[in-house]
Amino acid sequence: MPKWDLNQLRAAVESRHGRSQRKAISPSVDSIEQRRNFASYHYHESLRVMKEATSAHDGDLAIMLLIMGADEDASSEFRWASFQAAAHVTACVQSMHSVADILAHTLYYAYGMNLDQGKTLDAHRIGIRTVSQRLPEGTVKEQLKKLVEHESFVYLSALTNHSKHRSIVTTPYSLDLTGEAASSHGLKFSAFEYDGENFTERWVRPTLEAEYTRQARLIISLGQALNAALIADT
Repeated sequence: MPKWDLNQLRAAVESRHGRSQRKAISPSVDSIEQRRNFASYHYHESLRVMKEATSAHDGDLAIMLLIMGADEDASSEFRWASFQAAAHVTACVQSMHSVADILAHTLYYAYGMNLDQGKTLDAHRIGIRTVSQRLPEGTVKEQLKKLVEHESFVYLSALTNHSKHRSIVTTPYSLDLTGEAASSHGLKFSAFEYDGENFTERWVRPTLEAEYTRQARLIISLGQALNAALIADT
């Protein structure tokens, strides 16, 4: 997969705005990859703990009995694994969602908005919407809109905000007997309502994997376009 050359970005920012601006942008640039790695870590840990808890229980009937608590000792371990997995999934979702706001800070400093009286923002107002409004028309702005206006990011945003500010959207371990799901059992996001919109239940694994991959592609594309734009203007 192509990469976003972050050293090139830092050098372009310094060339365009000076060394102090390179220093200002560096924490956000570093945090994009760190948050992505956090999300990956928590996601794979959620899979690991649930695999360990269910690997000895083959077949849908065994999984059903485990969920129902037929074996007290096994079910106690299963409940503890489910708790750990839920914590990891929540952390994964929040890290994936925060990448967009960290990216907004990166763009804010990359374009020197903090140095322009007509574009500067109070620290607490730097975010996707406010920064996007100040971006020049072009590929960078287009890629940013693709990132945050897609249905899967809208869902991720609602999921994160509901869990942060209202109540945690639960992720029970579920069993599918219809034969329509990619896997017959696994973690599932419960249905919830946020900001007047109803979101149906979704399997955790395909939801997070698809959005993580989509974000990776768009962040790289946006980053490459940003580098090109900064270099062209210096």
